[in-house]
Amino acid sequence: MKKKHVLNVLAFFPERLNMLTELAEDSYGITNFNVIKNIIVDDEAHYVPDNDYVVTMFDWFKTQDKLNPNDYYALGVIGTSSKEKVFKTFKEHVKMKNKQFINLIHPMSHVSKSAILKNGIQIESFCSVSVLTSIGFGVNIKRNCNIGHHCTIGDYVTINPGVTLSGFVNVGPNTMIGSGSVIKDSITIGRNSIIGSGSNVVKDIPDNCIAYGSPCIVHRMKEL
Repeated sequence: MKKKHVLNVLAFFPERLNMLTELAEDSYGITNFNVIKNIIVDDEAHYVPDNDYVVTMFDWFKTQDKLNPNDYYALGVIGTSSKEKVFKTFKEHVKMKNKQFINLIHPMSHVSKSAILKNGIQIESFCSVSVLTSIGFGVNIKRNCNIGHHCTIGDYVTINPGVTLSGFVNVGPNTMIGSGSVIKDSITIGRNSIIGSGSNVVKDIPDNCIAYGSPCIVHRMKEL
């Protein structure tokens, strides 16, 4: 992928800005950024800080009002359902394509050459992605994660620090896995679910639920 001097950052939680910019600099040597605020959502403050916040906290960033469809972008939203909603908003309003979102992979992480990656992926430091694993669009894999062989990770998944996925694990779209969790071989975790921190997942987890514990069990279903 061609390196870009300026990276456009879309629809971020404020606490993700430093991570995104550090990851871009470490991965691609990018030091100039545009933080773009032009999104329409029900609760805008939840996704994008106002311009005063951006200027006060990150006064070296520039803001712009118009997206260039030929440029690359980073999506800085960490919530699972939030990521899909935010991306769809940009896609509808400015006709953005998945391929315009750059993958940010820390140089201290290892991704197998046989792994299949979509776009908009962020992999932080000291992670390992093993052979023949597939990672969907808009996935966040935070530091110190170990993703085993032949895993399938759906779109918009968030994997928090210190998670281990053994081989042949299947994680459904829009799911979040809490810090320090361990997922046993050949387990399937359904879509739109949340796995609590420190869980030991030894049985399949269904769609649309909140599960945690050792062993991990379903505690309640999510409201849709």
